Amino acid sequence: MTLRARLLLSLGVLLAAALVVTGGLVVGLTRTNLIEQVDEDLSNASGADITDVGPPRGGPDSTGRRFALLVLNSEGVVIESFPSGFHNAPDPLPALPEAGEPALPVGRIVDRSSADGTLSYRVLTLRAQQGLTVVLGAPLDEVGASIGALVRALVVVGVIVLAGVLLAGWLIIRRGLRPLEQMTGTAERISAGDLSSRVGVRDDGSEVGRLGNAFDAMLDQIQGAFESQRAALVAKERSENQLRQFVADASHELRTPLTAVRGYAELYRAGGLSEEAALEQAMARIGTESRRMAALVEDLLLLARLDQGRPLRADRVVLSDLVNDALNDARAVEPERPVNADVETDVVVSGDEDRLRQVIGNLFTNVRVHTPGETPVDVSLVARDGVSELRVSDHGPGVEPGHVERIFDRFYRADTGRSRDRGGSGLGLSIAASVALAHGGTIAYSETPGGGATFTLTLPRT
Repeated sequence: MTLRARLLLSLGVLLAAALVVTGGLVVGLTRTNLIEQVDEDLSNASGADITDVGPPRGGPDSTGRRFALLVLNSEGVVIESFPSGFHNAPDPLPALPEAGEPALPVGRIVDRSSADGTLSYRVLTLRAQQGLTVVLGAPLDEVGASIGALVRALVVVGVIVLAGVLLAGWLIIRRGLRPLEQMTGTAERISAGDLSSRVGVRDDGSEVGRLGNAFDAMLDQIQGAFESQRAALVAKERSENQLRQFVADASHELRTPLTAVRGYAELYRAGGLSEEAALEQAMARIGTESRRMAALVEDLLLLARLDQGRPLRADRVVLSDLVNDALNDARAVEPERPVNADVETDVVVSGDEDRLRQVIGNLFTNVRVHTPGETPVDVSLVARDGVSELRVSDHGPGVEPGHVERIFDRFYRADTGRSRDRGGSGLGLSIAASVALAHGGTIAYSETPGGGATFTLTLPRT
């Protein structure tokens, strides 16, 4: 049985019991009052001066007689009787005690039934003159009729009230338990996998409202914990994948110089470098590959230190000078490339000068490697709103949309052939991003209007 049915059944049983008890009290009190009124009428009638025996003066009329009258002699024999009721349809007389039964008490009203048992009376016995006894009987048929009508009215009213209260109770209970139904539906949807489902019950101060509000709060916490756990698992998986990719890429990058060094060493051991010119060329190649391998190891160590959160130096660095030095270097390396520079003077930041110089150099190197020599470059350095902003924009081919999300990943190069004549190890932009982050800044990519790539380095000013 549902909670709604149990509540309605309990309400109906309690209300029916209350109606029965109330009706019983009303009927009992009404009957008592009516009988008291009959007794009062009997007492008033007994106070009349009875001088003779017979019907009331004027005789019976069309309205009927109110009381029954019995006259007994000294021996208790009825010598005359006048029934109550109409003349043409008299009521049965009240039954008198038979032989061996106690006589009727004088001056006290008692209950008696008619001789045939169809009618009840309230009987008052009085002493009259000449040793006679007068018995007055008031029939209770009107009392019974009134009580019957009252009972029928109470039953009809009680049924109507019971039905109305049950209907109103059903509506109220249905409305009051609607949040519970919503919670049930929400729980079913959540069990089906929809963690975003909520009850949406307003806390109106009621128990159900507070329960619905607490239920939603609990779901928010559960969903937050679940999403945090899922995010942690995703981050862990991504970190593991990055670590595996990092190890694979580092191994790939170190394999080439190591292979070259080992090849020249084995060639020398086999006597293949007996000529001085060949030996000199081999030593030069070993030196080149060693320097390249050392630079790669230094970059890896720098990234490892930055990942560990090791603090960098916090010196006063004039960023304007670093940018001007990088511009001079770029013009010296590629004098034919058009360079448009707008560098504010005395832009000062706090940081590690060597690392900031490395970041700026990486941005210029990225332009030189990935754009033709005649491609213009726009460089601007401005200071505003407490930050310094270095913008390096080229008008070359830019970055394909499929590579934008990974341009700051380690060992990532857009060219699938991984050729080294157009780039280094793929750590330049990732080092620049890590160094910028270590200085409390950011580096971002955007497309140059008209085509090309724009990198923006933002650092907080001192």
